[in-house]
Order: sequence, then C-alpha cells, then structure tokens
Amino acid sequence: MATTDLPLPTVPCPGADPELERFGRLAAGHLGAPVALVSVLTDTEQLILGAVGLPPDLEAARRLPLTHALCLEVVRREEAVVVPDARDDPALAAHGAVTDLDVVAYVGCPLRDDEGKVVGALCAIDTAARAWTDEQVAYLADLAAACTSELRLRGERERARRTQRVATEAHRHGRLLLTMAEAFTAATTVAEVTRAVSRVAAIGLGATMSGVALLDADGHGLTYTSMDAFDGHGVEALRHAALTDDRPVAHVARTRVPLYFRDHTALVRRFPGMAGIDAGRDRPLPDGGRAVLPLVSRGRLLGVLTLGWPVPRDFRQENREVKAALAGYTAQALERALLLDQRRDVARTLQDAMLTALPQPDRFRLAASYLPAAQEDQVGGDWYDGLVLPDGDLVAVVGDVTGHDMDAAARMGQLRSTLRAFAWDRPDGAPSSWLARLDRADAGLGMGTVASALVARCAPLGTAADGTPGGTPGGVRVTWSNAGHPAPVLVRPGAGGRLLDPGSDLLLGVDPARDRRDHATDLRPGDTLLLYTDGLVERRDVALPHALERLAREAGRLADREPDRLVRELTAALVDGRPADDVAVLAVRVQAPDRR
Repeated sequence: MATTDLPLPTVPCPGADPELERFGRLAAGHLGAPVALVSVLTDTEQLILGAVGLPPDLEAARRLPLTHALCLEVVRREEAVVVPDARDDPALAAHGAVTDLDVVAYVGCPLRDDEGKVVGALCAIDTAARAWTDEQVAYLADLAAACTSELRLRGERERARRTQRVATEAHRHGRLLLTMAEAFTAATTVAEVTRAVSRVAAIGLGATMSGVALLDADGHGLTYTSMDAFDGHGVEALRHAALTDDRPVAHVARTRVPLYFRDHTALVRRFPGMAGIDAGRDRPLPDGGRAVLPLVSRGRLLGVLTLGWPVPRDFRQENREVKAALAGYTAQALERALLLDQRRDVARTLQDAMLTALPQPDRFRLAASYLPAAQEDQVGGDWYDGLVLPDGDLVAVVGDVTGHDMDAAARMGQLRSTLRAFAWDRPDGAPSSWLARLDRADAGLGMGTVASALVARCAPLGTAADGTPGGTPGGVRVTWSNAGHPAPVLVRPGAGGRLLDPGSDLLLGVDPARDRRDHATDLRPGDTLLLYTDGLVERRDVALPHALERLAREAGRLADREPDRLVRELTAALVDGRPADDVAVLAVRVQAPDRR
C-alpha cells in the first residue's frame, strides 16, 4: 500500500492490540500477501485493530474513512469478497482504496459480533494482480472465524468489566447514601449539619472545600454559616451575597438549578465578577472543580451548598446525582435543625419566664444554676424558686417533675405557680402544709403530675412562725418539708459540708392523704443552705451514698465562694459535659445583720 495524502489522525487507534496483530501476521504469511488487516467498521470510519505491512502514516493512524474501506464491501455482502484485480472490477475500479492506496488484489472474510452481524473483515491485500486459490480463501475464512471468537471473547470481558464497574459504582453509591443518612440522622443544630456536610463531602466525594449558605431572614441574601477551607485574608468578602449579585451562589438561589464548573477558570468565565472578589484574597481559591447546589426542602429554599476540589473535575451524570442526593439530605437536615432551633428558642423563653429572678432580701443572698438534659428542647421539669413572704421570711424551693421536655416544663410551671400561691396565701403556714395543699390540688385539679419537691422557710431567730426566741446572734431558723427529694446540704465555712437528712416523705402526686412532716435546723451568718435536684448527684456507675459524700465534700471546699460562684463551680465539678438528667441548684447564704 502506498503512503497517502489523506488527512489521517495522529493518535493511534485505541483498539490496536498485539493479539490481533498476530492474526494479521498469520494471514499475510500463509497467503504470501504484503498487507493483511483486522478491521472493524463504525458509522464514520474503519478501525484497523491488527495489521501487517501498513505504510508509516497508516500505521500511526490505524484509521481510514469509509470511502477508502474495502472491508465495507464484506460488511455489505455479509460474505467473503475475492478480488484478483480491482482495477478490472467495474464496481471497485474507482474505489478510494484502489485509486489512492494502490490496492489491487483483495480477499476479505467476515468478522461477526455476538448476534452474527458482520462488523468487519480479516483481509489480505496485494499491490499486484493475483489469483486467490480456494485453499487460501478457506484458510482466511478459518482464521477469520478464530479472530471472530477472539473479538467476541474481548466483548464478553469488556461487558463483564462494565457490569463490574456498574456494580461497584452502585455499591459505592449505596454506601455513600447510607453514610449520608447516618451522618445527618444525629444532627440537630445548624452547626452539626454543616459539620456533617463537611465530613461526608470529604470522605465520600473527596471535596476539600464545603460551605453552607443559609437564606437570610428577609429573603434578600445568603450568608455562609460554615466556610470550611475558605480561609485567609479577604474571606469575609465571600461570606455574604445578595440574591441580585452576579455570583454562582446567588444565581443558584434565584434559579434553584445547580451549577458545575470544571475548574475556577470556567467559573470566572461564567461569572466574571468572581475574579475581582478572588483578587482581594491573599490565598486564592483552589483552581479545581466546583459544584454549587440549591438546598430545597418541600419546595422551600433554605440556602445553597458549595463544594470544591483541589484539581479540575469533570462531572458525569452519576456524579451529579450523588451530589444532588447530598444536597437533598443537607436540606432535610437543615430544615429539621432550623425547626428545632425555633422550638428551643420558644422553649427557653418559656423556661426563663417560669424561672423568675431570685429575690435578694437584706439577710440572704440567693444564687441558682439550671442545666437541662434535653438536647432538643433545652428545657425540663426541674425548677428552683425563691420568694419573700409578707412577714419578711424567705421561702426557697427546688422541685423535679418527671420528664425532660416541654411537657415536663409546662407541668412544672403549673406546680411552681400553685405552690407560690399557696405560700403567699398562707404566710403563717409551715412548709409541710403548703406541700399537702399542693398534693391535694394536683389530684383535685386533674394535673396528675408526679414530682419531688423540697420547700424551706428561712426566718431570723426570734421572729420565726413558731415563736422560738433566742439563738445565735444573726442566726436563722430553717424549717423544711421534703416530698421525696434529695436532702439539703448545710455548708459552713471551716466545717465543710453536711447532709441534712432526717428522711423524706412521699412524692407529690401519689397519695394526697398522706401526712407530711417538717424538719428544722439553725444557720449562722456565713452558712449556706444548698438545695438541688437529683441530676447533680445520681450516676449509673456511682452508688448514691458515695455521690452524696462527694457533694458534701465539694460543697465544703467551696464554702468561702460567693453563692453565684459556688453554684457554678459545684455544678462544673459534679457534672461532666451534658448531664444525663436535668440539674437545678439553689444556694441560700445567711448574711450578718446590718448593725445600723
């Protein structure tokens, strides 16, 4: 074959293979032909998969246009084509292979696919006229059948590889979706959702940059709540975007259609304004792939998710589907987190309204600490209270309604308000009488609340309700009644902490007819009465007596602290991180009387 001036590609045929070259060598050797080819046809060209005797330009290209492909005749006729001299054949004399490539003698046998369709030919070519013998044609047909088997085997292997790739991709896709679901299940705040996005994007997608921009309350802009890997000077220029800005994040928010960019250059080409923003940074953004995805849940736009990679990236359809799934999970988790945030705000407002400011009468200093266990509502059934009676005595209360949610907080509010009313209405009564009335009201009004409570009345000695005179100068008589609640602790400077535990009566809400008792002790100036709920001391792995001993020891160590520091430091010492139960602590410090 002659070197041709045809515009041939310079990239070798991707199907060229040493195994198929072998068929060409066998054909050329047995038939004594200078050229032999293993070729298949596409819709636009002839691919030469195996060859012997090609000129350099064809050897490099391994492709021919269909106008120069004699094997097209084999495909059309679906049988062997034997041509002693193509120049004498009226149908082939003007063929491009004859006029441009000096093909004179030609013999080709069909190559078939799995369904028996002829897709190419194994052929031998000579640049001089020659008569092909029946033996040569039969040999070439047998060789073509063997070549067909090899091509079919290759097809089977390729299909198996594709199937394996599809299965592997499906498995990876499934695992990634499972990872997404698990990562977002436990996320209950916006911060936790954004951390989950960053983790899944890095582990599952290889993204080194992620950012969640939430729609502003007024609906006119977007603000990034997280900008992982958006660091360096000038990052604040990227934090906020108006919906009218010519930026990818704003465009996606307006259209709710995702955008994909192979690299940062493609992004700037589409949004030229981004070049100016990036120029103000001391550390340019990575020149890699970028995906900007709308976060939409139940038809409502919540924000936009931006993902970035350190190198250019092409986004195939299956890749886009995975990223769309990540955006979907993110949007659902964000909607849940935003609703929980709103619910927590409402609940906290309710809790703050019920836990009113403590009084600070002249003879006492009060301080309290409240720590909820509930992760969702951030409220619970524990409460503390303090009020000054008309005669000047101080009433201190702690209580614990069963539950750690808004329902428990609501029932706590009912008990607390009712107890305050009973104490104010009967200022000459004892704590036991107030608790007895509360227990009867709980049953009679249908509240049906089970709770523990401890009510203490603090009266300067000589003016107490029972008329007891004398005592320590500046001292205070404390009278308390206990409805199934942890015993109070007396904290005395120089003497440490001591549990006041004469026993407790029945819980509220169990038997309203049961009698209740009062207990009393005297406090000196500087002493602190410590009331608390069981969340401060109860631990699964610690026996209660040991926990109470530790409480008394820690309280004694903090005896010289001001009440507000005492309750904070005591709670921090006994509660590690988020408590398993609500914790309320109330400290009542006896002050020395004003001698003026």
